[in-house]
Amino acid sequence: MKNNNDPIRQENKRALPKFVLISVGGMILGAVLGVALVFLNVENFADTLDSAGRLFAVHGAPWLLMALPLVELALCLPIYFSAKKQFARWDGEDENASNEMETKLSVCLWITSMATILDFFLAAAQFSGFIEMEGNPMRGSPINFFGGLGGFLVTLYVSAVLQQKLVDATKRMNPEKHGSVYDTKFHKKWMESCDEAERAVIGQCAFKAYQAMSMSCLILWAVLGLGGMFFSWGFMPAMTVCIIWGVGQTVYSYWCLKLGKPGGKM
Repeated sequence: MKNNNDPIRQENKRALPKFVLISVGGMILGAVLGVALVFLNVENFADTLDSAGRLFAVHGAPWLLMALPLVELALCLPIYFSAKKQFARWDGEDENASNEMETKLSVCLWITSMATILDFFLAAAQFSGFIEMEGNPMRGSPINFFGGLGGFLVTLYVSAVLQQKLVDATKRMNPEKHGSVYDTKFHKKWMESCDEAERAVIGQCAFKAYQAMSMSCLILWAVLGLGGMFFSWGFMPAMTVCIIWGVGQTVYSYWCLKLGKPGGKM
């Protein structure tokens, strides 16, 4: 006999209408977009998109790669030196000053991480433009090709050095922290040097990142799936997103099972 007062059943009943509404809304939106793409001149739009992509790959990406390390330094160095000067005046007890310095260093780390991701994206864009030069950099602008390649490598070096400086500054503020960014086991050593409160914060942030990744993969799958249908992108882009999605889900589930066991450790 069903128990209508079961709190689990009641909670599901409260959440179900919203879930159904979101699902139906998503299907309606997808149908509207599909019909709109059918009636629009998709072929001309695809040609325009393809031309813009080739123009960006051959002419835009190389110059952005050359500018990227300069922009990264221009954004990070003032914040880093500000934190460094503040540390020189710090008495070692002012919690507000400590939090402010850690915030500045965290912002710099965020910038360097985003610069690295952008660096790889722009490099991939430039490499995709290689076909326009029929595999020969000399057919296009050598300055663009070799300058972009140099900018890619310089950005990687700048990001690595900046992260090393930022981590070292954090270690000076917190002598209990251990690990070098050049060490392959840096993350493990850094985690081991964190206390329980810091590990809890890291865990909460990681879960938020996992949620954002799952939602991003879902949205990208929808966009790339429609692109494969209407713009001849094929299924490889959507498959790549699904692989990343699957890896994230698998790693998360694996560690949930491992750490959920008695005595489970990282």
